Amino acid sequence: MAVSLKPLIVLTCTPGKGHTNPIKILAKALVLDGYEVTAVSSSYYRKTFEDVGCSYVAIKGYGDYWDGERETRWPERAFIPPGPEQFAFTIEHSFVRVIPDQFAAVQKAIQGLKDKNPGRPVIVLNESAFLGSLPFKRGARGVKPDGIIGLGINPVNLNSRDTAPFGPGLPPPTSEAEVAQYAEIRKQIEHGFYTKAQAAFNDIMKELGAAVDDGFCFDAPYLWPDRFLQMCPPSTQYPRSDAPKSFSYAGGLPKLPADPKATPPERPSWWGEVIYNPSKKDIVFVCQGTVVFDYATLVIPTMEALQDRPNTLVVVVLGERGATLDPSITVPENVRVADYIPFDDILPFVHVFVGNGGYGGVQHSIAQGTPLVVAGDTEDKTEMCAIAAWAGVAVNLRTGRPTVEALRAGIDEVLSSPKYKRACQKIQDEIKTFDPLRVVTAKIDEVVAGVEA
Repeated sequence: MAVSLKPLIVLTCTPGKGHTNPIKILAKALVLDGYEVTAVSSSYYRKTFEDVGCSYVAIKGYGDYWDGERETRWPERAFIPPGPEQFAFTIEHSFVRVIPDQFAAVQKAIQGLKDKNPGRPVIVLNESAFLGSLPFKRGARGVKPDGIIGLGINPVNLNSRDTAPFGPGLPPPTSEAEVAQYAEIRKQIEHGFYTKAQAAFNDIMKELGAAVDDGFCFDAPYLWPDRFLQMCPPSTQYPRSDAPKSFSYAGGLPKLPADPKATPPERPSWWGEVIYNPSKKDIVFVCQGTVVFDYATLVIPTMEALQDRPNTLVVVVLGERGATLDPSITVPENVRVADYIPFDDILPFVHVFVGNGGYGGVQHSIAQGTPLVVAGDTEDKTEMCAIAAWAGVAVNLRTGRPTVEALRAGIDEVLSSPKYKRACQKIQDEIKTFDPLRVVTAKIDEVVAGVEA
């Protein structure tokens, strides 16, 4: 009897920690489930994916970068203030103009798999910010996969009459007048800030032999693939009644089994104060993020906001192994500092997470039942901060550089009001209804079988 083989997987990922960290979890889950996975990202992240069992094809040329060198690759970005203009610049140069090199790498991965495995289906799982797989769905030249499934690991950026234009952090419309108002703002944004990105996207599509339509390039990752899976529970994104049938939610990322051979992580000497909390203190966890390490934005003002509270323990995680605070910075008695602790290891034990509103950090916090105070204004963080507040799980300080007073008030609001914790617990219950890996593999089977969405 012939052995039934699983489809071959090409898994794409934008080169950046905020993208590779979640995608490598899915990669490992698929490998453990018996799939052969070939990952495609920049040369910097080869080891990241090979360590979880993937084969690897690196992007070459202009598209071969990683997030740590964005400021040197595109130094002019630093002179653009945070907001729509800076975000538009980043989209054009880091996401759109890299499409040809990404497309070439994906084609190389597909061709290699088809040469070695004639007749076996090849499915591309395309991380939504990786635009280099999209030309396949519009007839681009060259070898093609047997299907494409989009994966969302950032806030949903799909135009809808049910939402405000993406970026400014505006709430969903509550009247037909607001729907019309938002439509006009959306038009101004698309034909203003994103004119260069859209023109570059259209030109590149034509150069690759792909058809161009009159749609907005931000919508393409959601609308063009055979399926699209947002890797979170529905309650952590704005509902869109006009989303296509191919769009659905996976509930989160797969939970990986514990590795019995793994060396137990080293913990700081004060770790027992957190996990046992013998004095029953309020524990506030603050982390600036894992990409930008400007501790003056959140870490230092949070320490200052809570320094005179003996019944509050502040846990500072700097976000990078080996990181330290400058010796000139005074660390209050009620503060504990660590270079790096995985979010899921510490979040179950804390009462509030103070963060920059990054999508991954917010999703981890909700999954662990921990409410937040969020303060972010770069990339898509303004939007994610607004969504977290809308979902009821966070206080949004509406800035990337909050004052000591604003932080203190936000933290006190979350500590004193049980509604934030209850909102987290409600979404936790929602998450339990999903099996993310089975959702992904079911979509793979549907696409291979040619099932309509």
